[in-house]
Amino acid sequence: MHLTAERGWVNDPLAPTWDGSRYHLFFQYVPDSTQWRTGCHWGHAVSDDLLHWRELDVALAPGDGDDGVWSGSLVRHPGGWRIFYTSVDAADQQLGRVRWADSPTLDGPWTKGEVVAETPRGLGVTAFRDPFVVAEPGGWRMLVGLSLDHAVAAVATWSSPDLSRWTYEGLAASRPSSQVDPVWTGSLWECPQLVEVGGRRHLVVSAWHDGLLHHVAAAPAGPDPTVLAPAQWQQLTAGSGYYAPASFVDAEGEPGLVFWLRGLHDDEAVRAGALSVPHRLGRNGDRLVLRLHPAVTTAARSRRDGSNAALAEPSDLAVAPFRARAGGATVLTVSYDDGRVVVEVGETRESVEAPSAGVQVLVDGPCTEVVTLGGAVAHTLPGPTWWDDDADGASWRWLP
Repeated sequence: MHLTAERGWVNDPLAPTWDGSRYHLFFQYVPDSTQWRTGCHWGHAVSDDLLHWRELDVALAPGDGDDGVWSGSLVRHPGGWRIFYTSVDAADQQLGRVRWADSPTLDGPWTKGEVVAETPRGLGVTAFRDPFVVAEPGGWRMLVGLSLDHAVAAVATWSSPDLSRWTYEGLAASRPSSQVDPVWTGSLWECPQLVEVGGRRHLVVSAWHDGLLHHVAAAPAGPDPTVLAPAQWQQLTAGSGYYAPASFVDAEGEPGLVFWLRGLHDDEAVRAGALSVPHRLGRNGDRLVLRLHPAVTTAARSRRDGSNAALAEPSDLAVAPFRARAGGATVLTVSYDDGRVVVEVGETRESVEAPSAGVQVLVDGPCTEVVTLGGAVAHTLPGPTWWDDDADGASWRWLP
């Protein structure tokens, strides 16, 4: 259920899209490698149900002026579809350029076009990447993540009437890495997403600092697209599993996220990295709430039938912890302690401030996802994992 490549390195999910008949999901991809490299491609997969994915041919590859084809987004326009991606020069990887590629259908082929946005001058920009484009009244809005002097995370913004002519309109939001209350958000915002949930826009960012990837954070945004004024920051994820989510609108018109799930390595199969199952976004006041997508939860059943993917929903962790075993040994424990849901997987222990009820636990071979009403934790186990039939604290429901 966790999308990975037949062979190669997978990281950021890109442009999940419902095209009216099936879902498309692109992803950062390095063929035939278990290590990240500059020369990233855009991989491509499709699904009818958000559960099972079929890998297709690569959508975009380096060449034609790109040493690497890095993260970005996708929009539909009257002539078809347009990808906006980070075009990378190997000599200066941190300062990308925004370039587009067009196709009449999501199945390609994709034809590369012009560079439409570059690093703003005079701001001390030390990193620039990951365009996110969204429609707005009378045209289009683009956000790009950046770092200023290695110390301030920001998003810059451009507007366009036609997806071709873009006008720089300044910094839409910024926050110094020295600011930690209530949440620290790093010195670079990677993969910025502007998501509308329950009639309110939220800025979702991935916190990067000093070469390290951290967590995903979010904040409600103001109505002015040129001054997002995010406030009341929250941490959406904890630990080293989730990163770089991409937003989408599903077939029911509801907002969701798909995350990169770090840590999965299979050197024998020459495969590394995976993507999370899809999540649905909701709101509790000004805070975003993650839930496993209904496509996942409604597919769960009591019969195992050879499956090694399962869902459990403990009624209240304050009453009893949840424990899952593999080969008779406890591998995953989810408990409650002093207002926090605590997730222990192998030697790793993470926690999130959340209620003791409303917890969802998903396993799929070595991939684990624990989703609470206060945030989510993911982890990947080393090597293959065959889960035992029974767990303590809640029953498994198996996924096809």
